[in-house]
Amino acid sequence: MKRIIIYIPFFVLLLTSSCNEEFFETYPATQITTPEVYNSVDNIDAFVNGAIRFLMENSTSQDNPGLPTIFLTHEVMGEDAFARDGRYGYRDSYPYRDPFDNTTRRCLFFWTLQYTSIDHFNNIIANVNEDSGEKFRHLKGQAYALRAFNYLNLVRQYQFTYVKDPDAKAVPVYTSPTTPGTEPQPLSPVGEIYEQILSDLSEAERLLPGYGRTVKNRPDLNVVYGLFARTYLTLENWNLAAQYAAKARDGYPVMTAGQYTEGFNDVSNPEWIWGHPQTRTQNLGGASYMSYIETTPYTTDAAGTNLYYGYSSIIPDPHFVALFDGNDVRKSLFEIATQSAEALYGHYRYRKFRNKYPDHDAHIVLMRSSEMLLIEAESKARLHDLAGAAAALNELRRNRNLAGLDAAAFTESRLIDEILLERRRELWGEGFRLYDILRLQTAPVRRETAETFVDDKGATITVRGHWITRFPDGTELLPNSKYYLFPIPLNEINNNKNLER
Repeated sequence: MKRIIIYIPFFVLLLTSSCNEEFFETYPATQITTPEVYNSVDNIDAFVNGAIRFLMENSTSQDNPGLPTIFLTHEVMGEDAFARDGRYGYRDSYPYRDPFDNTTRRCLFFWTLQYTSIDHFNNIIANVNEDSGEKFRHLKGQAYALRAFNYLNLVRQYQFTYVKDPDAKAVPVYTSPTTPGTEPQPLSPVGEIYEQILSDLSEAERLLPGYGRTVKNRPDLNVVYGLFARTYLTLENWNLAAQYAAKARDGYPVMTAGQYTEGFNDVSNPEWIWGHPQTRTQNLGGASYMSYIETTPYTTDAAGTNLYYGYSSIIPDPHFVALFDGNDVRKSLFEIATQSAEALYGHYRYRKFRNKYPDHDAHIVLMRSSEMLLIEAESKARLHDLAGAAAALNELRRNRNLAGLDAAAFTESRLIDEILLERRRELWGEGFRLYDILRLQTAPVRRETAETFVDDKGATITVRGHWITRFPDGTELLPNSKYYLFPIPLNEINNNKNLER
């Protein structure tokens, strides 16, 4: 990584005590380069706010809306979602082309976004004196949590899972601010990166007691516990994964069936442990998460034809829809677009995600208690505690209008399969699918559909589904394929001669 030099030339943001318009006001671009800046809680607080906004919102093009770009790419690289044929946005991620090609602008965006974000938090960690008071400790703790979050994402995107090979080289680790004299680092082994992640989370856990956030985009102890749970899940440390998942969801009850239908668009949802609020000016047009994942019409034209606000590029596959029981509240959110004149004609719409109208200021979900329940359930099942696993799973099922499962009716392997299936149903669209494919060392099963519907003109039409079922080289989708890994950009390879796998 030859001199990724970050002088923090992004906007400094005001932080207020509530999520209102003032929270999102910005100052003109400012360079934060002097030690004096870190003597002020207000300046550091604004720096953290700006760094979070950079990670979530920085956009190099319409189809790269910050970190959610990676979430959406993860979804279309699986089997439960596909990119609409010919539609702008993720049409090259779906067939494993742009995530695998190290010359594409998206490949460069993934790398630059996350390493720039790491450098932002390295600056805070290096310059904030925790002995200056509680507020300084809390801000430094947030920086440790967010650096760990970035590295946890990177190590799972650029290399196969830990249990496959902890010694495999993954990505470089930088823990100090970059300067013109920074030596480009070699690739670190997967195991060492996880050690860094756990060290950062432990520091965050030490520094954040007593912190009460006013906006949910700041990591607090619950978020740190959730990141621990994700980390230990991937490391297959089932005891600690279950323990931290339970701690993470404390105080965040699973949303009710009714709340599930409200559109996944607001951090006020009681089970959102972590989320990023946005105003209309931050969620512009196509450069937004919702533009691609939302498939709900927001109005109709004079002829009564459904109209859509964004690109609506990412579609649930019909075989995924078939995974839901009829009584499941989530099943009620699927419907086929049957109007021959509408943009999504022939596709399933999924009303899980809905932008807010008329302001289009939907929020980004980052962590929920349902995810933590599923981590707890899977971990307990793998620890042979089938009753405990079923109890955790049933807490989620009851809130989706489903009957509880009897642990006695399941073998351990069947219960684990059911929990993993529930992860797919519950977390669709939130960016977890590729992580699970790599963690579990499985392969997506993409199948064409034969399902039909009758359209508004009385014609019988086949529902649109998967249209790519093989890798770019024509081979079948297999576990642990090179096509699942993000590549190091060619620019980085050319600039950092220390990169060797």
